[in-house]
Amino acid sequence: MLTNEGLVAHAKKALAEKWGYVWGTFGQVLTEARFKAKLAQYPDGVGNYASFIKAHWLNKRTSDCVGLIKSYIWWVGAEPKYTSKYDVGADGMFAKATVKGPLSTLPEIPGICLWKKGHIGVYIGNGKVIEARGTLKGVIQSPLKGIGSAGWTHWLKCPYITY
Repeated sequence: MLTNEGLVAHAKKALAEKWGYVWGTFGQVLTEARFKAKLAQYPDGVGNYASFIKAHWLNKRTSDCVGLIKSYIWWVGAEPKYTSKYDVGADGMFAKATVKGPLSTLPEIPGICLWKKGHIGVYIGNGKVIEARGTLKGVIQSPLKGIGSAGWTHWLKCPYITY
């Protein structure tokens, strides 16, 4: 069963393993072939950072922001396996959530997702977030609020896991 505690453990694993960020990925190892495919799929989002990606993220696990969450949902055995049923972007996941609210009403529940337009992360508790922040940063831990925060506006319970 997929749970909020499992999501937190998965996000902490990605942080400890220093996953990189590549648009359109969800926890797979970034092989040369996968990099070329993402470059063709996202010529601007990946292409503008091609040199950096090759130097820093090639042959490492990578994900984009929602890919960090989807990699937990899709993980089978040793790798995540794509499942179209749960393939939504950050805004799509927020739209599908039936339990959500403004950041001012955030419950202290590790594994709650945090959202702002176009971006999503995982609240791990005690004012801390794990998120795939962007190509130049990869998966990082950041504060919920204040300096270094992504500027979250809302929270949601991921519609694909149990809380």
